[in-house]
Amino acid sequence: MSADILVAFRKRAEQGPADAAPSLDRYVASLVRVPGVVAARPFTVNVVLGDRAPAFYPELVMCELDGATFDAEAAFAAMDNGGTARGGTRPDGIQLAAWDGVSIGARHDFELPGHLYLQFSAQPPSLSFDAYSDWYQVHQDENIAQSAVLRRGWRYRLEPLGTRAGPGPTHLAAYELEGTLETLTADLGKAMQAGVISLPDWFTRFASLEAIALGEPVTA
Repeated sequence: MSADILVAFRKRAEQGPADAAPSLDRYVASLVRVPGVVAARPFTVNVVLGDRAPAFYPELVMCELDGATFDAEAAFAAMDNGGTARGGTRPDGIQLAAWDGVSIGARHDFELPGHLYLQFSAQPPSLSFDAYSDWYQVHQDENIAQSAVLRRGWRYRLEPLGTRAGPGPTHLAAYELEGTLETLTADLGKAMQAGVISLPDWFTRFASLEAIALGEPVTA
């Protein structure tokens, strides 16, 4: 069973016809041919909270990886990144952002669920990544305990794929959603009001997203 993941986001150019960009299915077909990619699935993305990367990238392809054999350079090429300028924008205006995620959580059974709650974040300067990761495992367990629609969760240490300008997320908490986003946000809001869940003042570097599958997983 694969444990690691690749998250590859895309934003189409502001100008130009909607069909000018390659379809996400093309990215999926290219990525499943990359060594170490076990399966891939396309998603549409909605911003829940926060404005840090990768918020406001409305398209996503997620891949299950065999980390021991994954070829990052081949994955970078498979996403048509060859002409990408620094910062992730191609000459045709399409913006790309991707991260390789190494599993660090309590679960290692991620199989591309169709409905996900994703929280990208970065540790504050005052904390090491390991200390942040220890805190986040407790936080993730609290979230799952307070909402019946959060079925299970996974965590990943992120590394950018290719060259990106500026700081980005270092941690991803992924949850499988079995219900509505509205139920989840209501449950977590009640838990915070009751003091069951509390967030430290330094927890500000994040983006919370909802990902909804556009098709079934494609296996290599």
